[in-house]
Amino acid sequence: GPGPGPGPGPGPGPGPGPGPGPSPSPSSLLSPSASSIATLYNPSFQLLSTSGVCRTDDQNKGNFDEDWGMSYTACHDKALYATYFTGFEYAVEGKKSRCKLFKGPILSTLPVGGARCYKKASKTELGPHKKRL
Repeated sequence: GPGPGPGPGPGPGPGPGPGPGPSPSPSSLLSPSASSIATLYNPSFQLLSTSGVCRTDDQNKGNFDEDWGMSYTACHDKALYATYFTGFEYAVEGKKSRCKLFKGPILSTLPVGGARCYKKASKTELGPHKKRL
């Protein structure tokens, strides 16, 4: 008798190859590590007093913003990025932390335990290597 018929046809074609997707490079400007480095070495602020509060004038009233429960880094960054702030004071009282952002010129410090006073350095003190973004 006659032999078997023809076998099955060709199999499925080749599948789609893996496409080389572009790998997005993260922006180095706003990396989270930048703020932690700034606390270690930060040319933008001068530490006026490691144990004292900032004084802008005799009364020291009404020319600062006060935030409670803010981290040092957040307080520092807020003072740095807002051009109208002249400096900041960071204090820890018990379990609470206080961040004062000053709008008037900081003239002196008053010795108070647990508080640190930072004054924004002038552009000449920053040197030519610092560029404004």
